[in-house]
Amino acid sequence: MSDHDLVISNGTVVTPEHGTFRADVAADGETISAIASPGTLSGETEVDATGKYVLPGAIDPHTHHGIYRGLEADAESESKSDLVGGVTTIGNYFRRAGAYADIMPGYFDEAEPNYYHDYFFSLGLLSMEHVEEIPTIIEEFGITTFKWYMNYKNAAREKFGVDCDMHDDFGDAFIQTLADQDVPTTLGYHSENVEITNALAGGNVYVTSESDDTEVDEDEGYEVMVEEFPGYAETQSMVAGASLAKVHGYDDRFYAVHISAGQTADELATLHDAGYRTWGETCIHYLTLTTEECDERMKVNPPVRSKADQETLWNRLADGTISTVGTDHCANLAENKFGEGFRDSLLGFPSTPVMLPLILSEGVNEGRLSLERAVEVTSTNAAKAFNLYPKKGTVRVGSDADLAVVDLDETKTVTPELLHSVSGYSPYEGREVTGWPTQTVVKGHLAYDDGDVVGTKGHGTHIDRPV
Repeated sequence: MSDHDLVISNGTVVTPEHGTFRADVAADGETISAIASPGTLSGETEVDATGKYVLPGAIDPHTHHGIYRGLEADAESESKSDLVGGVTTIGNYFRRAGAYADIMPGYFDEAEPNYYHDYFFSLGLLSMEHVEEIPTIIEEFGITTFKWYMNYKNAAREKFGVDCDMHDDFGDAFIQTLADQDVPTTLGYHSENVEITNALAGGNVYVTSESDDTEVDEDEGYEVMVEEFPGYAETQSMVAGASLAKVHGYDDRFYAVHISAGQTADELATLHDAGYRTWGETCIHYLTLTTEECDERMKVNPPVRSKADQETLWNRLADGTISTVGTDHCANLAENKFGEGFRDSLLGFPSTPVMLPLILSEGVNEGRLSLERAVEVTSTNAAKAFNLYPKKGTVRVGSDADLAVVDLDETKTVTPELLHSVSGYSPYEGREVTGWPTQTVVKGHLAYDDGDVVGTKGHGTHIDRPV
């Protein structure tokens, strides 16, 4: 008789809390039930991890499922694709005008039957009415994480039909209300001084949905986004937002999303030296791409920047200034992504399944990060920042059995087929990446096994918080 439902044997377990050690890891039901000396446990399903590393499943805290194709479609295709890259949990940023108390039941109905892995929602608030809803959102839906979009300042009325300009009076009420809650909350903050970026853009439009009309200049390239969305506009906004959070004693739950500029990361380090406890996130494209190699595939706001920015971000990720890595993942289809020119192409691209492999390849294997730090920035810290820990983000008895078995020496060339991608393209297509999961376990069930997705749609569920 087998002692456990599933056992990963003879692997090297990696956790930031306990370091690196050889062990067997067992799961019964959905949770880790035992960690023991290698070769001592048996299971109904067994995975031999000899020569490989066993990591807590990766967490992508920053995705936008449902933004282009609807949540039902994205929940199925994107969570299935995520398994290839060892991702076992995602955070989905969602924003919509109207009362969330009315909106969210239908949104859950779309999500629950379709996710292969667990997920959590972070809600973008767009009005004072949304701020007033915060206690209801927490109590009724188990959602404790939110987002303030500085890029919608002065545009929210027209874009969303709300009665709010999203000025600092809105942000002030937002932060104070979060700080007053009895449970831990987190505020994601899109850093952008739109008075600067709007002036530099000179009225030009960047397409965010298929229905937008844009004047096309076929000679424009990626450099126009870098010019019109400069790093310093991000930096100034991040510092201002963190300052507002700190005066309300909320800086330890203030989370600056998708940091793209080296200057922003350096200013975050300065804030930490001054006693701020602000979180910082960068995205995998800012760590692995530069302006010169980007085209319509990599169109995103904020844009990919210089080699110097990239190097600073790696350094700040290694030294602890930046705490997490996300992707800003959007599942737009190739036939819709590319327009007649750069400005006419859609914002965003798919990348969650390459997040962990690229960190292993460009971070660990290139000597920029230790393996323990790689686990910290791709899993543990996201679990802590978004109020999921220790249910997620670690390998310990009682935690969810979300695991990635990784071969640091395995090299694969990125293709949409490899990633089981519905988008039909990848900004990393053709890139050789060394360090891939060979198996992914979701809540005690083998979900990806040596190239095949073997998980079950609907096995994932929303993580109600606090956990």
